[in-house]
Amino acid sequence: VAASAQKEFTQIFPQPGWVEHDANEIWRSQYAVALEALKKLSLNAARIAAIGITNQRETTVLWDRKTGEPLANAIVWQDRRTAARCDVLRAQGKAALIQRKTGLVLDAYFSGTKLEWLMDHVPGARARADAGELAFGTIDSWLIWKLTGGRLHVTDASNASRTLLFNIHTLKWDDELLALFNIPRSLLPQVVPSSQVLGTTDPALFGAPVRIAGVAGDQQAATFGQACFSPGMAKNTYGTGCFMLMNTGQAAVPSRYKLLSTVAWVGPGSGKHGEELGVQKASACYALEGSVFMAGATIQWLRDGLQMISSADEVEQLASSVDDTQDVYLVPAFAGLGTPHWDGYARAALVGMTRGTNRAHIARAALESIALQ
Repeated sequence: VAASAQKEFTQIFPQPGWVEHDANEIWRSQYAVALEALKKLSLNAARIAAIGITNQRETTVLWDRKTGEPLANAIVWQDRRTAARCDVLRAQGKAALIQRKTGLVLDAYFSGTKLEWLMDHVPGARARADAGELAFGTIDSWLIWKLTGGRLHVTDASNASRTLLFNIHTLKWDDELLALFNIPRSLLPQVVPSSQVLGTTDPALFGAPVRIAGVAGDQQAATFGQACFSPGMAKNTYGTGCFMLMNTGQAAVPSRYKLLSTVAWVGPGSGKHGEELGVQKASACYALEGSVFMAGATIQWLRDGLQMISSADEVEQLASSVDDTQDVYLVPAFAGLGTPHWDGYARAALVGMTRGTNRAHIARAALESIALQ
């Protein structure tokens, strides 16, 4: 690592169970930290070999192709507003079809029902989408659009595989799923390999064009970054949530225990830069995933919601000041529960408290809850 920079951005909670981000703030923060990292090294853009993008996967952005402006706040992966829609689809017997094609459990976690919700609730969105005026993407697509001045509308297969709209066996957007969620194909980004030069940035951004050459969802990128290159190798990452992924090679393994089958990455295609960038089955690697929604976000809650700590790094010392939780347990289902429960209606619970319970016990229970999940 030559230099790094990072910046928090605003978490928006309009209603219980709803989580949103300002897509423009995400773009501004990412552009700012890129400039900051360059400044720390006193480098100009001509010295940068390439940009790689890794991102929160299911967060859903809908924007105007002409102006590049979002039509609404991005709906974040943790958002549960479409849980009732998932219930309806489940009652219609669609869960097995969705799991067979996408490898995913039918849940509000994924992008498909979020995009459908935006189409139904943003005035005029459906008519404008049908007219080809709008674009959908996860955060990778949004950042690439902004980096290239609107020239590229793409996503990679690891991100596409989290939308409920992508067939992980054919590696294509699926017409039956698009019809199920009433999503026009004109909204969708082109699916490209995870590793290949996709294009270059707008020269005005960094003073020179920089190649964009790597795209993968955050957990798949971490699986690759932690060198899980062979089937059977696994990693667990502790971030906003926790995600354990195991490489299953070229087989999309169906789970009997409500794990997700997902695309890990797709290697470079045969096309050269400037030609059509397609994804090929032969270069696809798959994974099984267990998803925990609240890890670092639980510590954020201690800091921002309860104001028990003033900074996240205080939590360890506070939790270590007691020997155990005295049978206090936190179930951090602030955004429902993921694997293996997939309960979008579950809510957080803090149980087992006595008069002797203090904030150190609660802090320790919060840390232990991450491991217990």
